[in-house]
Amino acid sequence: MTRKLYYLIPCLMMAMVTFTGCGNDDNDGPTGGDVLSAEKSKEKLSEIGQNLINLVNADDQKQLAQVGNYFSEIVGSLEIQEKANVQQMVHSLVAASQGNMAKVYAMAAVNNEMYQASDYYGVYTYNESRDEWERTNSDSELALKFGYEGQTAEIKIAATGNTTDFTYDGVTVKVPAKLTSTIKLGTTTLTSLEIATANVSSSPRKADITVNIDANGYKVSTSVSATPQVVKANYSINIKGTEAVKGEAYLNGSNMTADEGANENVGDRFKDARIEANIMGEAAVLMQCSSYKDLARELEQVDDQYDNPTGMWGESHEAAQATANVFKKYLSGSLTFGGSNEASATLTFQPYIDYSYTDSQGVKHEYWYTEPLLQFEDESLISFEDYFDAASGPFKSLADSFDALVRSFEGFIE
Repeated sequence: MTRKLYYLIPCLMMAMVTFTGCGNDDNDGPTGGDVLSAEKSKEKLSEIGQNLINLVNADDQKQLAQVGNYFSEIVGSLEIQEKANVQQMVHSLVAASQGNMAKVYAMAAVNNEMYQASDYYGVYTYNESRDEWERTNSDSELALKFGYEGQTAEIKIAATGNTTDFTYDGVTVKVPAKLTSTIKLGTTTLTSLEIATANVSSSPRKADITVNIDANGYKVSTSVSATPQVVKANYSINIKGTEAVKGEAYLNGSNMTADEGANENVGDRFKDARIEANIMGEAAVLMQCSSYKDLARELEQVDDQYDNPTGMWGESHEAAQATANVFKKYLSGSLTFGGSNEASATLTFQPYIDYSYTDSQGVKHEYWYTEPLLQFEDESLISFEDYFDAASGPFKSLADSFDALVRSFEGFIE
């Protein structure tokens, strides 16, 4: 069932690809609620993209990455049950602090391994000369201490408040009301994490989870809420006092969080979806799916029609065009500037040749897929493939955040 959620990804991912810069142009974009021409829209995208890049300094996260990497080198001698889980907790915290939204949304899932930190409580201090960890008891936290470049590094994870049993896939986990974590080097806090949970229930299956991370002035926050009728999320990335990106998304339906029934078409549970993103307070992207159920059903019909021994999927322009037609039927999107309600560009889809080759018999083979694009008022297009592959720095992370958001929805409706 849940793989069908990925039908939304081309729509959601397009929201971020629009902000991959087109260069270092110094053209001044118009301000305030205007519908921009195609040329001005592209100039404005470049300007916004460059401003976003200028906010980020890789050196700001250098020490955090180095401490995390060193812990990975020495964790092998840590004698603790499920050692790999502890290593993964630290890795996830470092990655999330660096803007990896997939890790951020994973922390907002009910199966977050960090919620089980109490299973590993104790203070572990690394003895470098003996390459071993010495343990002392603690009933309040998991603490990992080790020397790094003449200073003491310390990683702490602690759960507080009441816990709630939550059952999924036949497994019951304890979800704490609050979880905190820090990574310090000497007296400097490299990153801090706080997760708060509320309204956690297995019957009906629901939860509200909020995640806040502060890593040297890079603040990432998200909240994910799931009920049988709606799954929604909002998020923001603030870089040293500047709100770089914020947005929200939802998926409506009925009985969405229940286990899958025998012979059930789970796609019928889902209705409409919407996602909105605001970048640097200057541009907004709105994406909508009018009927998830119908989108999934018609895409499966395209699969059934073209995925056969005589017409292998990917080798058919007709299949790619049929897929594009379905996407255009149920997915819509717009790009606006300066608070305008009028779109400067809209979302569309078209088939394209992903790659081709000529076999030993001299026969040419073409592999067709469907790509999302922005279409401007002069009918010019910006291709996802052309821009996303060239993306770097925060752009790829922001684009990945939409993929991660869809995956976080999956965690609630698996």
